[in-house]
Amino acid sequence: MSIQERNVDYVSVSELREFLSCPLRWWYKYKMGLWTDKTTTFFALGTAVHSGLATWYGNSKLPNRRDLSLRMYRATYAEESAKVDWSSEEKRDQIGDSALGEKMLVAGIDAGDDWEAEAVERTMFAEISHSKLGKLPIRLKAQVDMITKQHDVVEHKTAERKWEDGREHGDIQATAYAMAIRDNFAHDPTVTFNIITKSVKAPLVERRQTTRNQYDLDKLYIQARAFLDSVEKGAIYPNPSSWAHATCEYREVCNKWESHPQELHSMDSLKVLIPNLRVKKDTPQE
Repeated sequence: MSIQERNVDYVSVSELREFLSCPLRWWYKYKMGLWTDKTTTFFALGTAVHSGLATWYGNSKLPNRRDLSLRMYRATYAEESAKVDWSSEEKRDQIGDSALGEKMLVAGIDAGDDWEAEAVERTMFAEISHSKLGKLPIRLKAQVDMITKQHDVVEHKTAERKWEDGREHGDIQATAYAMAIRDNFAHDPTVTFNIITKSVKAPLVERRQTTRNQYDLDKLYIQARAFLDSVEKGAIYPNPSSWAHATCEYREVCNKWESHPQELHSMDSLKVLIPNLRVKKDTPQE
């Protein structure tokens, strides 16, 4: 199996997390650029709530920002929910989920806070450096939900259930954001997860704070180094134990995997197995 050298100069947080979850899924999505328009019910809801919150925090001086936020939520939800296969849903429906998401957005707004946004949905690049091993030849790309005036980070999360204790302290996103803020602003930030969880009675809003030290940043370097080494050496394999396996569009390929190394499917053969695959326009053809 011949693996071509990766030809970009950065890795995004979501891409690195995808690779760590399942290298095979990463290969098809990020290396070959094969995607589907398919989404899940809660991902559609979460994307819409994020959109509403971005509007709320990005327009703090407007008197009608609440109405703007709700309108943005509804427009985004209409677009994202159209990608859901509702015929396969037994307990959820589009109208009920739309109302649930709106309640979650309102709960997040009404919870109150003292955050002043310097930037909303800010994309940053940072060197991936180790305290003893130097820096990698690629940079880190991180898109942050909100950077405050103090150069701290707020990350919005929608959840099906309450986060387990301590989850925020091991989250790779927080580590990546800390690395990006340190590189861009020479500041060690506090990362606050603004978690809005659905509930039978009313949505639960919980704010959890975490910080990162040099050991955490060095660990991210090691993970990114492993990513580069695996791609270079062709160590691409499936991970059927991944949390994403149950809804992954490539699970049929994964379930039939026999051994490693194994020849990966070509783009044409994948399109036969998964008819709704498409190639992202900005993906270079090999």
